[in-house]
This record gives sequence, structure tokens and C-alpha cells, in this order.
Amino acid sequence: MKYAIMIGSNMFIGTNGVLSVDSNGKSKEFFRVREINRARSEGSYLAVDCDIKDDENNREIKLFKNNPVVADENVSVSQDKKRMTAKRADGTLIIKVEQLEVTDESLPKTGPVRELLDKNPVDAILRITGNFHAGGHKLMADNSKLMIDTNTLMGNLSVGIGGLKLTAGGFAM
Repeated sequence: MKYAIMIGSNMFIGTNGVLSVDSNGKSKEFFRVREINRARSEGSYLAVDCDIKDDENNREIKLFKNNPVVADENVSVSQDKKRMTAKRADGTLIIKVEQLEVTDESLPKTGPVRELLDKNPVDAILRITGNFHAGGHKLMADNSKLMIDTNTLMGNLSVGIGGLKLTAGGFAM
């Protein structure tokens, strides 16, 4: 499976849906796409695994196919066929993963992103937003930007294969 993953306004086309981070010299997975919603398949839905930490590097939530395996008692998870959302008790967003249609109005209609999506077909386009920690890095992503620790990333476009690796300077394929 190949995906286009948007984190903030940064798009990574051709990824396998795995996000990892270097932790003490070892690569540690913190996010994986398990399933996507397919229009022709009754009962299909977007499903992800993730292992999210809080500000003190304690596990805030661990999901397997959108289902909490380990979670702080104050965390709630909601989902529908194309969306998974985890929130804290105060309503703040931990992570939201949305499956977008190619025709989604938030995606460019022309320009390099559209051209590369047309040249590199993917099985799904996913947008990740939220406010969480992974491997000691603080990530804050909304629809316009991604902050990793103190670095802000906006409008980056990458095409490649494999998973995404998180570093203090951003994601690499």
C-alpha cells in the first residue's frame, strides 16, 4: 500500500504509512496505518496503531486498530469510517487522523502537489493533526504547519518510498 501523508501543510507521497523516531540509536515505530476506508467495501474503515507520549514522556495512549490498548483514563477516542480522534479530558486534541478524498477542497487543485499526486497514485491520502510527543520530540500539527520541538515546517513536499523517520529537523523518507 502507498499513502500520501499530510502532517501540517507538509505532504509525503509514496510512504508505506509507518512513522518512526530514533530513540537511543534505535528506530522505534510510533504510528502505523493498518486499514483504510474503501468505498466499494462495506464495513471498511480507517484504522491506525499509535503509541503517544505526554509531556513527561509517559504513555498517554496506545492504540491498536483505533482501539485503546493502554490509555490514560482521561483520554477519549472517537471514530467513524474515515476519521480517528483521541482527546484529553479538557477537550484538547492528542491526535486526529483523517482519510481525505482526492477531491477534498483543502488539497490543491493545481501546482506541484496535484501534479505529483497525479503522477504517483496512492491508495489513500491521510492528514495527521495533533499535539503529542514521540521519542522525546514534541509535535504540534494543525492544517497549516507542523512544529517539532522549536522548529516550524510548512509547505514541504516529498516523494519517495518506505516509512517516515522523525528527527528534530523534520520527517525524512
